[in-house]
Amino acid sequence: MSPFWKKDESVESRLNRYFDQSDAFFTEFEKACKMFLKDGCTAAFQASVDKAHQIESQSDDLRRDIELTLYGRQLLPESRGDLLGLLEAYDRILGAAEVTLYEIRYQHMAVPAEFTDAFERLVELNLQAFFLVRKTVDALINNPRVTLGCVKEVDAKESQSDRQERKLIEAIFTSDMAKADRLQLRWLIGLIARISDLSEHTADRIGIIAIKRKV
Repeated sequence: MSPFWKKDESVESRLNRYFDQSDAFFTEFEKACKMFLKDGCTAAFQASVDKAHQIESQSDDLRRDIELTLYGRQLLPESRGDLLGLLEAYDRILGAAEVTLYEIRYQHMAVPAEFTDAFERLVELNLQAFFLVRKTVDALINNPRVTLGCVKEVDAKESQSDRQERKLIEAIFTSDMAKADRLQLRWLIGLIARISDLSEHTADRIGIIAIKRKV
């Protein structure tokens, strides 16, 4: 069964550009996080945050353009609503990642060397969750029958992130760090983990779309 927007080449092309731009944002997000965990809030890190913001702003422009285009197309209201809801959910993932970078930057956060490996693992799991959502979107567009299998992959990755999150929190709060530093790192952990939480929510939404389309 073809997706409900497949026959509209204009919408499909813009969607592909939006999702590609989102990929580019998370590639820069990963780069910025690696810089931060290795060297702290350096000028290079801040430049990477600025670049990520520029990419995210461009993706926002694309999303708004798609939304305006959809309102001018002869799509069934339900189909339009499904696609608009998907874009809104997807955008929240990018927003959560951008907030994470800005909080690190403006709070001048620092991760002690003893925890950098654990933080790197947490970032990695949340990036994987996002890119599995992208895989789920591609499945819905190109091979709808495998969509629900992709949704399960996102759910599994979010569970891995949860376990890493709990493990890292326990390690921090059993350390001899000052309470304020522990709380700041706990805040950062929650920001990072929110990416996989929102990825899971978005994947579940895609799964519902797939079920509604009887795939």
